[in-house]
Amino acid sequence: MQWKGVLISVSLCSQLFTAGGAPVQAATKSSGASSQAANTASSGDKSEAAVLEEIQRTLGKSPIDAHVDRVWHAVPGLCGWALDIPASSAKSKRINDGALHLVWTSVPPAKRLTDLPAEPIYRGPANEKSAALMFNVAWGEEDIPSILSTLDKYHVKGTFFLDGDWVKKHGDLAKKIAEDGQAIGSHGTGHPDFRRLGDSALGKQITGTNERIEHTIGRKIDLIAPPAGAFDGRVVRMAKQHDMYTVLWTVDTIDWNRPAASVIVKRVLSRMEPGSLVLMHPTPSTAAALPVVIERLQEQGYRLKTVEDVVHEQPAAHPPQTLRRQP
Repeated sequence: MQWKGVLISVSLCSQLFTAGGAPVQAATKSSGASSQAANTASSGDKSEAAVLEEIQRTLGKSPIDAHVDRVWHAVPGLCGWALDIPASSAKSKRINDGALHLVWTSVPPAKRLTDLPAEPIYRGPANEKSAALMFNVAWGEEDIPSILSTLDKYHVKGTFFLDGDWVKKHGDLAKKIAEDGQAIGSHGTGHPDFRRLGDSALGKQITGTNERIEHTIGRKIDLIAPPAGAFDGRVVRMAKQHDMYTVLWTVDTIDWNRPAASVIVKRVLSRMEPGSLVLMHPTPSTAAALPVVIERLQEQGYRLKTVEDVVHEQPAAHPPQTLRRQP
């Protein structure tokens, strides 16, 4: 089959991919490279194989290795993707609807976060224009429904670090957070200073809180955010022994002292950079600021993903699945 003037169904020319159900501006390739690929594919009859090779050259993405930074400690890597040309050709022939159906394979980093020594995580890689919104929850249950509604409205998933005592009191709300597809981690139980606990007590903080959360929401967790950000090397090492990632933050909204919503928005936007983890709490001012924060970040081309995505080195954007011939 010869292909003349192809268009990707999610619009290659404008580089629109989808992430979390919402269209976002892709940053994996420059608009010039995208336009060049579209022009090349449109310049005359091309074989299916030639078109697939052009797609791989233009939209294939190399992985990014995890590394230890002297300031940011453990920085996760980022999986890339490659087009499986034989599988794409076979799938297109099988479906036989006049479109190219693309089969992409994930390409993991050569060095992954799991290969690094026990270090805390303050941020994701700067190679992708993405950020993660995280909410530490030991109180503020009255504001969580509003926060969940906003996240749903903008098709964004956040990460909620839940205190074990809070989960015991508000199990139905914890289930609601999970049912909404939000990522969930541990915030310990009772908000202690982890550094002051003996090994046995610290171990119970990790395993006991996990068991309570997992029993309540019905799924395992592997993230822990130390209360008040208080940790030491022992905390991080013990967390890793239990297959947990110790998560801190890049941008602190300091929303626990109830500033005006405009102050929270300014703090986030003025300190934002690719890979940032943004710390929030369920407060009225945070609930009011959240829609503006999300809108402004998306306007600036940021893609919002979960901390789970960050530590598992999953990209926020994904390549298109279908090419259709231009009429």
